[in-house]
Amino acid sequence: MPAIPLMCIGSAIDMLSKPVAQLLTALNCHALVTALVCDVIINSLSFIFKMLGFVFGVTLVFGLLEEVGLMARISYVFDNTMSKLGLQGKSVMPFLVSFGCTMGGAAGTRVIDNWGQKVLTIALAWAVPCGAAWSIIPMLSTVWFGAGAPLIIIAILFTMVIHMWITSKIFGRKLVKKEDRMGMIMELPPYHKPHWKSLFRYVLGRTKDTFVRVLKVVILVAFVFWILTFTTTGSMDNSILFKIGQFIEPVTKICGLGWKTFMAFLASSIGKEGAIGVLSTIFTDRSMLTIGSTVAPNVVANINELLVANVAKPEALALIFAMTFNMPCIVALAATYQETHSVKWTTLIALYYTVGALILAFLAFHVGLLIW
Repeated sequence: MPAIPLMCIGSAIDMLSKPVAQLLTALNCHALVTALVCDVIINSLSFIFKMLGFVFGVTLVFGLLEEVGLMARISYVFDNTMSKLGLQGKSVMPFLVSFGCTMGGAAGTRVIDNWGQKVLTIALAWAVPCGAAWSIIPMLSTVWFGAGAPLIIIAILFTMVIHMWITSKIFGRKLVKKEDRMGMIMELPPYHKPHWKSLFRYVLGRTKDTFVRVLKVVILVAFVFWILTFTTTGSMDNSILFKIGQFIEPVTKICGLGWKTFMAFLASSIGKEGAIGVLSTIFTDRSMLTIGSTVAPNVVANINELLVANVAKPEALALIFAMTFNMPCIVALAATYQETHSVKWTTLIALYYTVGALILAFLAFHVGLLIW
């Protein structure tokens, strides 16, 4: 419910694309400028506001839990559960925060006094799909699988748990010794009414910060891929991106990803939001311009129809799992280094998740082949 207003704003912005294009054309603006405004700026803003709805909702819920005194109790209750991963109960809080933002989850590990457990907590927190992923994955799942989307979400949550367990076994051996495992002792705060003014100030501040950060990422990524797909002939075969993609596709196909979906996967490591901009730019083919006119008469106005028509369900399933469990974003990577102060472990975690995402894509693709 809290996400609905911002998502409606995103939908309203998306509706501006056509009238703005008509206005710019009437003002005799160059087709390149028109395409840049409509295909990059307006599309990006639309996706950003839709994503912010989820970020706002998640941040509000977690902030409310902390305000009323439940967060500390959750940490105490989960101490025994966290011990199975070689961690203390304090680690559950970074995991919960990571549902909103992995960067926040990494920063939340400051409450953990043991360095090894701190690094392990961050490594496991990366497996938790963040708010940006939850704003994109349900949408893409619905596009390709319709009523079956909830099953995809359940599969992702199940995979997340298995992923965290496997990661704890791989990294825990080096990071956490048995003698470092200690029970958690803490003073539980009393229950109290939330300070709504402070809560909403915090939530709106976090949402604003996310908006500013995401705005730069989405527009930058969308613009770069838009440039890479631009040609003066109107044929994608002449674009730089097509040539790069064709060159690497024999390798990406092993993981079940065509070159177009693989480019979206790469963009998701910069920011999950950027992957949507890439898919929109590539599949609408709306940046394919000749001098003064758009050459794409067969473009379908609805990007959803294009995705369904051009990407088979097994490949779509591979993309969804690859994007979900890829490196969260560049900001999360920077936050990980900031907290661990280790180039070695930051690099290891990033490589581990990149390779792991491709392995999951491979498995998801072949499962998809058995189903469809």
